[in-house]
Amino acid sequence: MSERPEPFAQLLAIDLDFTLLDADRNIPSENRAAVRRARAAGIHVVLASGRIASGMRHYSDQLGLDGPLISCNGAYVVTAGREIIEEHRFSRRYSQRVIRYCRSHGFHVNVYADDKVYFAETSPWTDIYLRRAQRANAEVVGWDALMEIDPLKVILIDSRETVARLQVRFQREFRAQELSVTVSEPEYLEFLSPDCSKGTGLAAVAGILGVPRERTAAVGDYHNDLPMLEWAGHSAAVANAPEAVRAAADVLVPRHDRGGVAAYVDLVLQNLEQS
Repeated sequence: MSERPEPFAQLLAIDLDFTLLDADRNIPSENRAAVRRARAAGIHVVLASGRIASGMRHYSDQLGLDGPLISCNGAYVVTAGREIIEEHRFSRRYSQRVIRYCRSHGFHVNVYADDKVYFAETSPWTDIYLRRAQRANAEVVGWDALMEIDPLKVILIDSRETVARLQVRFQREFRAQELSVTVSEPEYLEFLSPDCSKGTGLAAVAGILGVPRERTAAVGDYHNDLPMLEWAGHSAAVANAPEAVRAAADVLVPRHDRGGVAAYVDLVLQNLEQS
């Protein structure tokens, strides 16, 4: 853990699943109250997620947030008014390779474009995904139509053992400058443009808000949060995060279901008061 001094935070980015949200994908009351305290203190609070923006808005609405959303792991950053701040698509020739592999091997695949997620067909994973995502805009379009989408993101969904094996496979197949291959949940293998991450998304939001990097803060739980935690001026990991994520953060806070976000907000506010 870094021992650098904590900065005066003007912008706080919060991951959703297994960070802000509890096991039922709801916002615990203590986290909701903590976000209100942060906003009352003048801190810009933004949500940062692998979800599509349409699957994030009901959470921002519950929190009364009116700022940008960092969605699709930074591939799609939009204002509350749905103006695009940043958009990173990648070539169909790469997405088609992933889609063909999923079709031939019987894996479920999602393709994200604009503010919607597309499926080739329904499967048990479709139901699991939609239950987790709750209010995301989604549509079943068939395999041929899926191949013709210019994607923001593609996700292969399967068991955590399969995802761990296929992550190694695809990281070997695609060079780092072709595709970024990461895991956002144990069952989600994500393919993104190498030009984006939650870190680039946070940088874009800080830029439009005029907040210097050293005055930003972020909290997350998983491997796709690492670029955001590394870019932020100060960072926290919830205790349920893997060791690599905990090691990258400046501080460790309680688990997502034990008020970790609330604890970090209070830490930021205490520092703000001292400043």
